[in-house]
Amino acid sequence: YRHALETDIEPFKGLLMGLFFMGVGMSIDFGLFASKPVVVVSLVLGFVAIKGAVLFAIGRPLDVGSTDRFGFAALLAQGSEFAFVVFGVARTARLLPGDWDRMLTLVVALSMAFTPLLLLANDFLLRATANDEREADEIESDDAPIIIAGFGRFGQIVARLLFASGLKATVLDFDPDQVELLRKFDFRVFYGDASRLDLLETAGARTAKVLVVAVDDVDTSVRIVELARQHFPSLHVVARARNVTHYIKLRALGVESVERELFEGSLHLGRSVLERLGVGAYEARERADRFRRENVAALERVYQGPMDEASRIAFAREAREQLERQMIDDMRRLEHEHGHGWHLNPNAEDEARAE
Repeated sequence: YRHALETDIEPFKGLLMGLFFMGVGMSIDFGLFASKPVVVVSLVLGFVAIKGAVLFAIGRPLDVGSTDRFGFAALLAQGSEFAFVVFGVARTARLLPGDWDRMLTLVVALSMAFTPLLLLANDFLLRATANDEREADEIESDDAPIIIAGFGRFGQIVARLLFASGLKATVLDFDPDQVELLRKFDFRVFYGDASRLDLLETAGARTAKVLVVAVDDVDTSVRIVELARQHFPSLHVVARARNVTHYIKLRALGVESVERELFEGSLHLGRSVLERLGVGAYEARERADRFRRENVAALERVYQGPMDEASRIAFAREAREQLERQMIDDMRRLEHEHGHGWHLNPNAEDEARAE
């Protein structure tokens, strides 16, 4: 009954949390700020600065990226709500002299209020650094027939296959750390935002044959495809989709070759599970292929006909149930035609005889 209990308790959890913070807010003595503003401000700034400096320092051993360390420190530099509980106990036990319990409670509350300002400062610094620190590289297209936008875990596999096949490709990536890292491995990667028309032009989009869109961000991916379809109609676009919604957006833009990033790997893993359960390798592949065809066909029907969310959910449920019925019927038919050993692992009979 754990899930039922959690569902029943959830509204009271939110209510009690609200009452807790209301109680804390009522216990804060803002008169101390009016009477001792210099002391209060000094304590808040000193506390945030010391904790932020410690967090920034430990960001490196925690593998926090250099561009993310200030944001990491700014996000966690405030005091915790648990401090209110500790200071409340200290007040009851009279462990702190004078007004220090109320003073420290006020300092923690103000440090929480100070956090959004630190995050805004972090965003401003990131934008300023991105604009001033590095301009887009001078791109040498070398008349490569392929442009690859995005050289992360997905784009690298595509590129390595193409390079191993003796093909040339112009690679663009918008992560400066990633670009520098890949250049150490002798990859020819250029820093630049592929959603900019001028960079696509410089990369040779007018003469290239294929554009591979493998960027992580969905909105950026869609913008790149829109630019390519509008300004380079002869350029064949193949794209990576993060999810079903992204897949439908890309298909709506006229991209014929769309590959969901986890789909094929998940199917292959499913085949491995079937084989471990005694299904023959051939039939496991047939089931995976059948699932692939039906799944893609269902997505194509969704793409071709506009649907609201409720209709899409109902359609997905119906398609899933229909696919399950069809696969079960196929399994029964194959067993009837080829005997019960059709779907067994080829080694299963020998293993059973040995046992």
